[in-house]
Amino acid sequence: MKTLDELYQQMLKRAADGKPVGVDGDPKLIDCLAHPDDHPLIWRVKPCLCPPDEPHHCQEACDWGAITSGPDGIAIDDSQCVGCQACVDACKLDTLKTRKDIIPVVQELHDYDGPIYAMVAPAVSGQFGPDVTMGKLRTAFKRLGFTGMLEVAVFADILTLKEALEFDKNINNEDQFQLTSCCCPMWIAMIKKLYHQLLPNVPGSVSPMIAGGRTVKALHPKAKTVFIGPCLAKKAERKEPDLVGAVDYVLTYQELRDLFSVTNIDLASLPEDNLPHASEAGISYAYAGGVSEAVTETVHQLNPDRQVDIKTRKADGVPACKAMINDILAGNRDGNFFEGMGCMGGCVGGPRAIIKKEEGKANVQAYGKQAVYKTPMENPYVIELLKKLGFPTVEEFLERSHLYDRKFD
Repeated sequence: MKTLDELYQQMLKRAADGKPVGVDGDPKLIDCLAHPDDHPLIWRVKPCLCPPDEPHHCQEACDWGAITSGPDGIAIDDSQCVGCQACVDACKLDTLKTRKDIIPVVQELHDYDGPIYAMVAPAVSGQFGPDVTMGKLRTAFKRLGFTGMLEVAVFADILTLKEALEFDKNINNEDQFQLTSCCCPMWIAMIKKLYHQLLPNVPGSVSPMIAGGRTVKALHPKAKTVFIGPCLAKKAERKEPDLVGAVDYVLTYQELRDLFSVTNIDLASLPEDNLPHASEAGISYAYAGGVSEAVTETVHQLNPDRQVDIKTRKADGVPACKAMINDILAGNRDGNFFEGMGCMGGCVGGPRAIIKKEEGKANVQAYGKQAVYKTPMENPYVIELLKKLGFPTVEEFLERSHLYDRKFD
């Protein structure tokens, strides 16, 4: 019997060649690959063989209460799973696999008659090799059949502006504080599930991924949007009830690499197609501390004479995030703007990144230094985009930015 990985490679190649993806193999595994939206985020691909009288390593690794054990082994509650992948990493018997969404995307590229936009997360710099620039990636996406490639860092710029405006408006004394980062679904899930009392301190902003999807669909209503990043949790985020519809598919860098492989695209040899739009601030969302730096710089530009200055703290990795939140609850804040990232190192340390987080951070920082503009306040593309969306002034953007708002339960 073919394994899931063998079926995946065979079906992906057929999809890339424009052929029906039907192959011989386990019908359940084939259906998981062909129709991933009908299945959970984490797939149990074979029977659970852990001794029933011993602790399940996957269950112990889950911080979210998404795994239960029973007579047939473990079961995963998809409604509680945030996509941290800790259970998959802890499974010693290779029973658990992460969801793959790329086969339906490839079929859409062949069959859909409307525009399809690829939206790449800011951590993408250097993921596909030192010679693969953003311009070459844009060319590659178009060869695959995408209408175009957008850098999600542009929408991080917009949200930097939004969070800086909200901080400037709402934080006016030493007792007030604000929690971010909207870009990390694990951090937001942690607050919603474990520290619900702090939700009033979280500005109701969507993530850059959701902002990108909503913007594309506001300007191109028939478009489909495909987000590509290092994060499995983004696959869960796009299905949250108040966010559904902004993003049609979420892929990982590893899934994209598999598609480049079966289509024999030599990325390094492609011509450049450069359309740089993001500022250094938006690009910096890819690594821990980047959001804090971006918002701090923008707050200072908005109101250099603030009486209550922005004072940031950051944490990356679930244990450090919990420790920082517990400090807040204990009254040991030592800050008024708190950034959390679920992965060590931030998004560059995501579980589906291709390169090591240290190399990823260095690549992102180098790319950021090449940006023409340092912050969204200086970025004319951001201002132009906001005007297209009906916000003639920055002040009006803050008052009517419902496109980028979300409602927490």
